Amino acid sequence: MLKCTQVGINYLKTQSTLLSKQTNLIQQNRNTFILKRRYPVPLHKKNETRLKLKHKYFIYDVVENTNVKPEPLIDIILLTPVKNVGNKGQKITMGGQRAYETLILPKLAVYATPENLEKYLIEDLQKEEKLCTYSSKFVKRTMNLMSRLYLQMHMSMDVPWTIEKWHVRVSFRKAGYIVPDNAITLPEKTISGPDLNIENKEFYVTVKINNTEEILVRCKILHYTSDLNKKIRYEVPIYELPNVAIFSEDQEILNSLPKHKLLGKNELNELNELNE
Repeated sequence: MLKCTQVGINYLKTQSTLLSKQTNLIQQNRNTFILKRRYPVPLHKKNETRLKLKHKYFIYDVVENTNVKPEPLIDIILLTPVKNVGNKGQKITMGGQRAYETLILPKLAVYATPENLEKYLIEDLQKEEKLCTYSSKFVKRTMNLMSRLYLQMHMSMDVPWTIEKWHVRVSFRKAGYIVPDNAITLPEKTISGPDLNIENKEFYVTVKINNTEEILVRCKILHYTSDLNKKIRYEVPIYELPNVAIFSEDQEILNSLPKHKLLGKNELNELNELNE
C-alpha cells in the first residue's frame, strides 16, 4: 500500500511540473471586450429569496472590441516634401501608427505640438510653394539613392580606431558620392574598435545636401585585414545580411529606412521559383 501511495505522489509531482512548464510557454494577449446584457437582470428585493438566473440573462451583446478599434488620427507637420503626402511645413492628419513608422522615425515630420506649430508650420501659401521645391533638380534623385544605400565602413581588424567624419567621407567616396565633412552628422555615441561584436552591425549618419535637405544613411561596420586567415567573408551580398543596430535605441529608425533596391527583386524571384 505504501509503495502504491509513493508512486501516486511521484506521478502527481511529475504532472504538476509538466503543467507549470506548459503554463510558462503560454503568451498572454491583452484583449478587451466591452459587453452588455441583452436582457436586464431583475433587482433582488430585500428579505426575498434570490432569484435563479435563467439562460437568457447570460446572453451578451458586444459593445466594443479593442482589437478592431479604428486607429486614432494625429496631426503632424512635414519637415520636407514627401511624395503623395504633402509639402514642407504643411500640417496633415493621418493614422498614428503609420505616421510614426513612415514619417516620424525617419525624421521627415514632427508631431503638431504647440511648439512645433510655431516653429515649423507654414501658413503662407507662396512661401510654402517656394519651400516645397528642392534646392536642385538632382536633389530628389540623390536622396532616393542615398536613402537605400548600405554604406560599407571597412575598418581595420589590427589597428585601434574610432569612427570619425573622415572615415564616413572616404566610404562615401568609395561608393561614388562626394560628401564633405561639414555635411556629415555622426551619432552622439562614439563607435570604437576593432570589435568583432559590432561586425556587420549598423548605425546611421545624417547628411545635409546643399545646406538644405537632410537624409539618413545606413552604415555597416565591416572589419578588414590583410591576413587571409583572419579575413571575414560573406557568401551573400551585404544588403541581404541581418540589419542589427549597434545601439538598440536606433533599431526602429534603421528599420524605417528603405531597403536596397535589389533586395525586393531577389525576394520576388524566390517567390516566383517557389510558385514554379
